[in-house]
Amino acid sequence: MKTSNLKLTHKNYPILMLFMLVASAIMAQTQEKYYFIPFKDKQGIAYNISEPQNFLSKKALDRRKKQNIEISSEDLPVNMNYVAQIKTQGAKIHQVTKWFNGVVVLCNETVLGQIKALNFVKAEEIKMVKNKPTTESEDQKENKRNYKSAKKTTDFTKGFEFDKTSYGYSYTQNQMIGVDEMHKKGFWGEGMIMAVFDSGFSDADKQTYFKHLFENGQILDTYDFVMNERSVFEDDDHGRMVLSCIAAYEKGKIVGTAPKTQFYLFRTEDVNTEYMIEEYNWLTAAEKADSLGVDIISSSLGYTNFDDKTTSYKTEQMDGKTCIATRAAEIAAQKGMVVVSSAGNEGGSAWNIISSPADAASILSIGAVNSRGGIVYFSSRGYTADGRVKPDVLAMGSSATVGGSNSEVSFNNGTSFSCPIMAGLVAGFWQANPQLTAKQVVEYIRKSGNQYSKPDNTYGYGIASFTRADYLAKKETTTDGIMTGQNPNEFKIYPNPYKPDNKETIPAIAWGANYRGKNIEINVYDSKSKLISLIRLKQVGKETILEDLKNLPRGEYILTVSPNLSPQPSLRFIIE
Repeated sequence: MKTSNLKLTHKNYPILMLFMLVASAIMAQTQEKYYFIPFKDKQGIAYNISEPQNFLSKKALDRRKKQNIEISSEDLPVNMNYVAQIKTQGAKIHQVTKWFNGVVVLCNETVLGQIKALNFVKAEEIKMVKNKPTTESEDQKENKRNYKSAKKTTDFTKGFEFDKTSYGYSYTQNQMIGVDEMHKKGFWGEGMIMAVFDSGFSDADKQTYFKHLFENGQILDTYDFVMNERSVFEDDDHGRMVLSCIAAYEKGKIVGTAPKTQFYLFRTEDVNTEYMIEEYNWLTAAEKADSLGVDIISSSLGYTNFDDKTTSYKTEQMDGKTCIATRAAEIAAQKGMVVVSSAGNEGGSAWNIISSPADAASILSIGAVNSRGGIVYFSSRGYTADGRVKPDVLAMGSSATVGGSNSEVSFNNGTSFSCPIMAGLVAGFWQANPQLTAKQVVEYIRKSGNQYSKPDNTYGYGIASFTRADYLAKKETTTDGIMTGQNPNEFKIYPNPYKPDNKETIPAIAWGANYRGKNIEINVYDSKSKLISLIRLKQVGKETILEDLKNLPRGEYILTVSPNLSPQPSLRFIIE
């Protein structure tokens, strides 16, 4: 019968309504959705925490051993027999998580009912995390390509000059947090391993500013946790821009904060939708990073509201222990990784405060300032719901220089970019101070903030500084304050440049070991080589606070000391 010939009367309305209800019920039962299925235990597995070499990689074990981190039940794999039983019910396994002891599956309501009846499942804690299957566009399917390993190794930073010309457009964002000083000391992130979580790294393998990464084999591997495949270069370009803040190197155009770091590129975010499943992708990516021996996670992602409003968070849940990604980030930090997260771009919205996972207690949550060091309106504020200081520290996130398409550079806004800028600083700082644990790295980065002594909910601990963090770490964690590569005849001043409008900081000089205990004379010259101040000190210690310098007018100054033990004849000091 043709539908056009069907004549409706009041007599067959009930029949039609019944038909529609039955059809709707059938559709609901057959429609596939994603669910998190938690298990009650890890009983029956063939592993024991007393023999971790059977289920953890050597790199993961080495990291735990170095930082005195105990093996726990979280590290144990899930019971794969449980996973197999869930598959036999007709569910498709999307992710398996040992830290949360469960699986994310794709199934319909009929299969879900069968899963709930399994005796090892916490049926009452099952949650729907996405209400429709994930799909790829035809363009994404056609453009799939995987990373290919390279063997060539070049010292591409050889002969680099640490000025505006060499750094190109990225000079300001690097110089603001002392990355230029970090690079002068030879710390470019070499030997450090970082995982970058994002929404895709579109055409990253085609950009000239990333050429060194692929030639030198610095991209260790890639994985797409959204589609469960290796290819990440055909998806969104947000991750490419984020990565450029750390890893780009094209002299005179764009230079990232740690371009010699090695990377894992993980896609965890689907830009087409916003569901809780992305937090579970984040979780399993963090577990993968742990198993691969990653040192640092950089995540320019945040979670507050979802397309399924019943799962959206409330501001009072930003307490460091509620949200899925927050809990995952906290575990990752406890496993010895430094997690660096965007604070969020909600500063100008009704939400206003940080998003998950930035509320995690043991990670670095990064806010955004402009080129003059002023807070940007969109940078998410603190505090956390339980009263902790957030954001932790700040970097430039307004008109930040990022890698564009066709090997060009562009400028973009967001804590999405202040986060990776800071992650590169963390890589170079940890390279310079390998004696530190992840917790110590986080604490010294916080202490390096220019308002550490008086944090607030807008600036947190302030703008971070490599020079300050490096000095404090060596001063407090080594016998004589000196590590290999630091000259005992060196003296340095921090913060440099100094901003007199920040009343909480005072310029100070850090003395190398051979200066300590000596009587020192400091000469301060202006930009015209005129002597404007002479400071005499008796038997200096590790550092000297220089109250006189904070009252100087804005400008550039030269400091010399006597006796001059240093290979550096003078030190440039800038007041902005």
